[in-house]
Amino acid sequence: MKFILKIHNSLKSFERVDFVPLLFLRLYLFYVLWFAGVGKIDSFNKFSGYLGTLGVPLPDIFTWLVILTEAGGAVLLLVGLFVRWATIPLLIVMFFAGYLVHYQNGWPHEANGIEFAAIYSLMLLSLLCFGGGKYLSLDYWVSSKN
Repeated sequence: MKFILKIHNSLKSFERVDFVPLLFLRLYLFYVLWFAGVGKIDSFNKFSGYLGTLGVPLPDIFTWLVILTEAGGAVLLLVGLFVRWATIPLLIVMFFAGYLVHYQNGWPHEANGIEFAAIYSLMLLSLLCFGGGKYLSLDYWVSSKN
């Protein structure tokens, strides 16, 4: 039993670096969301037309909203500012992307399924719950009471 407790206490010491996985989540999501948002600028008419075929009203306006949400949210995640606030519209975009675009294709990403939308949503939910993390997030420095 002492051996198990010793291992448990050793593993518990990882709490000192709990900000590192949050940083990695933010960096990964920045990369994915930034290029998704900026990529839609180059194919604005194609994406807007696609939204129209899905029955989305005012597809040009929603295209701009998606671009701003993805690219703007990506920048906020990168610097760690308003992380919890930024995740909410990003989760909404992930929900609609998963439901309108990927759901009918099943789970696997190889079939353009819902897998990546679900994984990104889980990553965003983690950031919503835990925030941007300590030290390497502007939220930490802005809200610290030094």
